[in-house]
Amino acid sequence: MIGCYATGIFPRPKELVSITRDYERGRTGEAELDRAFSDATSRVVEAQSSAGFSYVTNGMLRWQDPLRPFTENLNGVKIGGLARWFNNNTFYRKPVVTGDLSWKKRADPKVADIEHLPENLYWKAILPAPYTLAQLSEDNLYKNKTELMFKYARLLRERIKDLTKQGFKYIQLSDPALVYKPRTAKMSREEVKTVGEALKLAVAGASARTCLQTFFGDFSQILPEVMGFPVDDLGVDLYETDVDRLKGYKFGKGVALGLVDSRSSLVEKVGELVAVAKEIIKSIEGNGASAFFVCPNCDLEFLPWERAFEKVRVVSRVAKRLREEFDG
Repeated sequence: MIGCYATGIFPRPKELVSITRDYERGRTGEAELDRAFSDATSRVVEAQSSAGFSYVTNGMLRWQDPLRPFTENLNGVKIGGLARWFNNNTFYRKPVVTGDLSWKKRADPKVADIEHLPENLYWKAILPAPYTLAQLSEDNLYKNKTELMFKYARLLRERIKDLTKQGFKYIQLSDPALVYKPRTAKMSREEVKTVGEALKLAVAGASARTCLQTFFGDFSQILPEVMGFPVDDLGVDLYETDVDRLKGYKFGKGVALGLVDSRSSLVEKVGELVAVAKEIIKSIEGNGASAFFVCPNCDLEFLPWERAFEKVRVVSRVAKRLREEFDG
């Protein structure tokens, strides 16, 4: 199977950015703001639908950063100061753990935003993974980051169950911190295995297809332990990964190929990406890989609105060409 999808937050169009600023300064009302978010979300969903994406997201346009929609709904967390989102020119509010963690409420309808997701398509939800959540939080309560990671994992399991009940068929857990490491600070095998145990707790009982999506770092540095992680698919940032090191490992899972660079405004040539993808697929499909997905290497929010939509079309065309090549 060769499919395609988006891997994170979409950028906001200029009109939405302008209305958001007006709202923050008291120059427009909540109704106008909701209408602008609704219009932009509909355009994002339509772009994915018309591109033939296997799973569609709501674009996560209401998300101020990849952590806040999760942490704002937790007791025991306060929202801290700004911190850089890895090595990008974007920022997130650091979650500060001050008390025992529990849900304030099960689901924020504005975050799931299923109103704009078509009933005839498969829906995809994107959440931060337990390890990344723990690593990016300031912990003033638990004994260590491992204890915090497992606490987050239990809470994520509840959220994943809620999302699948709402109709989501695919759950992506984003884990950039797992691979974004200085070369001198590589994780030990035991640490990677512990991350897998927390992940097992998070996805336990999930009826949806699951993926651990990595980006901003070399996926090969967490081999071979990651192959035992309890998810259906593994996502690889091909702009940061030593691809040759993927060969020879038995996958036994699907692989999400981060072929389109969301951190570059250069629009890739479809033919060149098809050639790269074919080489990778041929080199690892005999190792048990059950499915392949073409996707951006990370969130499209790093690009201007118009350029992000061009990248969506590239993802679609590459997947289509690959299906023609392999399926006839």
